[in-house]
Amino acid sequence: MPRCIGRLVLGLVLAVAVLNVPAAVTAPAAEAACRPTLKSLTLARSTVTGGSSTTATIRLSCRTPRRAKVQLWASTGIRVPAYVYVAGGRSTRAVTVRTSPTTVRSSGRVKAVYKQVVRRATLVRTATPCYPTPVPTTVALPAYVHAGQKATGTVTLDCVAKTSLAVSLTSSSSWVTVPGTLTIQAGRRTASFTAVTKGPATGTLPAFNVTIKATRNRKSATRVMQVRPEIRSFRAGDRFTVNEPILTPDETEGNEGWFSGTLRITLDHPAPPGGLDVKGAVVPEGKTWTDVPIHLDSYPPDSRVTDHLTITDSAGNVLLHEDFTYIVHRAP
Repeated sequence: MPRCIGRLVLGLVLAVAVLNVPAAVTAPAAEAACRPTLKSLTLARSTVTGGSSTTATIRLSCRTPRRAKVQLWASTGIRVPAYVYVAGGRSTRAVTVRTSPTTVRSSGRVKAVYKQVVRRATLVRTATPCYPTPVPTTVALPAYVHAGQKATGTVTLDCVAKTSLAVSLTSSSSWVTVPGTLTIQAGRRTASFTAVTKGPATGTLPAFNVTIKATRNRKSATRVMQVRPEIRSFRAGDRFTVNEPILTPDETEGNEGWFSGTLRITLDHPAPPGGLDVKGAVVPEGKTWTDVPIHLDSYPPDSRVTDHLTITDSAGNVLLHEDFTYIVHRAP
């Protein structure tokens, strides 16, 4: 009987030992199954306006069995907490990333460190509107204007002016003038100005580009406008061009040895009301060219002909009176 009782007690002891083994062995195994490392650091937005915020997400490689402390660092102009905790049983943590206002586009970094593993993310801050004060962003002007005409331009700020403010205007050409200062009223973002173009008293300006610049608080916006030759009638001091006429032998009886052709004279401005007399030919009002017959008693050896040109208006005023030379070609 005592032997049976001894065996029964031994069996109970062994059973208890067996039941306790899994609890003692499996707990360390569960802890060893998750040894989290810092997997990534990502930003919800990689580019933000200076002064605004975004969210960074810290991600571990697995769920941490107990809370994990992650250290944080950021470049100048970007603010993050010195550290955050990833809660036990979680693998991620969101962090608010704040930025400071800026006048220029700049790039910085956010860094997370956990158990000597480092992850980085780049954050770009764009210029903050109205910081520290409204500045010009655009200048609107027509694509082109003719000399002697006026053009209306508009300056736009990056935000509404809280108080009336002044924007300086400049022109890159002395042929185009703009006001030195443009006032934008409180509560407005835009204001208009007039660009005045002019042409020379005599002759004609070729087409050229002018740059209009609006500046405030060392920030500028520009616009390029083309200034084309003025629209007006031909006047004293204006010019002309001629073609290179083809000369053919004149077969008219009595004109043997002579050569004849047609010289086209083109003015750089249209004829005024009443037209023009150009070397005996008429250029009607609004037109710019005429054909003049030419007759030479011989073909010039150097193919160059010097002639005289007179242009008069309908009132008999002489607008041009000069010698000119043109090149001729023999008919094939």
